[in-house]
Amino acid sequence: MQISFIKYVISFSILSCCLCSCDSSEKTNRKYTYFGGEIVNPNTNYVVLSDGSGSSDTITLDKNNRFLHKIENLKEGLYSFRHNPENQIVLLEKGDSILIRLNTIEFDESLVFTGDGARKNNFLIDMFLQNEIEREKIRRTGLRLSPSYFKKHQDSLLKFKVETYQKFVDKYELSDLAKKITQASFKYDFYTRHELYFNRRYGIAGLDSSKDLPVSFFYYRNDIDYNDDELKRLYAYNRYLNFYFTNSSLTNYSKEFPLYKNRIGSTIHKLNHIDSIIQHPYIKNNLLRRVTTKSLLESRNNVEANKVLSHYLSVSSNKKSQQELRKLSRAISRLRPNNVIPDQPLITSKGETVRLSSLFKKSITAFYFWSMHRKDHYVRAHKKASYLSTLYPDIDFIAINTDDEQTKNWLKTIKRHHYNLNYEYEFKYPKCSSEELVIHNRNKVILVNKHGKIINANTDLFSSVFEKQLMQYTRLASLGN
Repeated sequence: MQISFIKYVISFSILSCCLCSCDSSEKTNRKYTYFGGEIVNPNTNYVVLSDGSGSSDTITLDKNNRFLHKIENLKEGLYSFRHNPENQIVLLEKGDSILIRLNTIEFDESLVFTGDGARKNNFLIDMFLQNEIEREKIRRTGLRLSPSYFKKHQDSLLKFKVETYQKFVDKYELSDLAKKITQASFKYDFYTRHELYFNRRYGIAGLDSSKDLPVSFFYYRNDIDYNDDELKRLYAYNRYLNFYFTNSSLTNYSKEFPLYKNRIGSTIHKLNHIDSIIQHPYIKNNLLRRVTTKSLLESRNNVEANKVLSHYLSVSSNKKSQQELRKLSRAISRLRPNNVIPDQPLITSKGETVRLSSLFKKSITAFYFWSMHRKDHYVRAHKKASYLSTLYPDIDFIAINTDDEQTKNWLKTIKRHHYNLNYEYEFKYPKCSSEELVIHNRNKVILVNKHGKIINANTDLFSSVFEKQLMQYTRLASLGN
């Protein structure tokens, strides 16, 4: 342990002293690029670094939760690094020696880059966090603004960020690639806000009323490269593409086809729209998969799901994604109303293994799910479940933890919060059970009757209609009894 620590310190001391003072020409001539760091409160003993082309490296943490990875013949660009279940991006260029430090309790907020190549990455994470804050403000109040005032306000924010960016590039020497990506990190978020505003304010039914939009509202669309290989891993770019294709597939949809009254038809049209514009395989397949996944999760029956899946398979070229979506579709089909819920093995607070089917004791059982990596969510979820259990005593609210290999921490958490241990369980096989029960949404609740037959497999704990649903199902259950 001591030897490992000394080697770590010596390695990074040499890197810091030798590399940070070098100019850009010396840096690009270096044979190796380094990526390393320290994970505080690690969830696993490794970090995965991937380039988006199917190539990835699993980097093991040492006993001090540190790691160092040497890369030869680096392909410059955006990489993602994942420490389960979180991930972020890092811009790597030849000769970089980048160190990260983060605490898994506040993954994005605690993430700091140091070393040669740190400045551009700290800029990216700062923009990522600032963009999140500003998007949340838009969702709360910005959508109520008039189109002209909304645009004026967003133009003002963009101007400030452009000035900040210009000061940054004037002060520090950046490559053309780094300049492009750091600028795109806030510009594409600015574009996304306009798409979000349009979508939420006008939607499908109000396309004609969008005539009050300023002429220049979508001016940026003329300058977008929808096949930009260098931006394919950038969150802001991908978020924009998703919103853009949602909106453009609405506005370019011919009025002579009434399929927009049918969401399956609209999904198929959106898939075709993406297929007609995007040539880049990675970008296209990611968009196609995202649209199809959403549609499958929202499908009301197997006929709808099969139509969407069939069309997706005809336009997608990613075999791995095709296999995953086939698997997802099968899992969703098993969770239709009146089917018996797939029986999963659970671990109790006493360390015993029980089956899901042993918990159907009341007329209705509500299963909700949580992870220790989302404290704000699990605190709210438990409070909501506790409140609802007082209103609906004929319903059992069962909390299931979805974390992998976290039994000790799970027990500490539920005991620290004084949760009722009789209603707390964790999956014995989290990955398998999460896939079988299709837990894609942290707010998901599965409702079953006393025989384990599914009443609703995809309702939302925090939805405004959830209590109305409980009231309706409770009445039906009492009539059945």
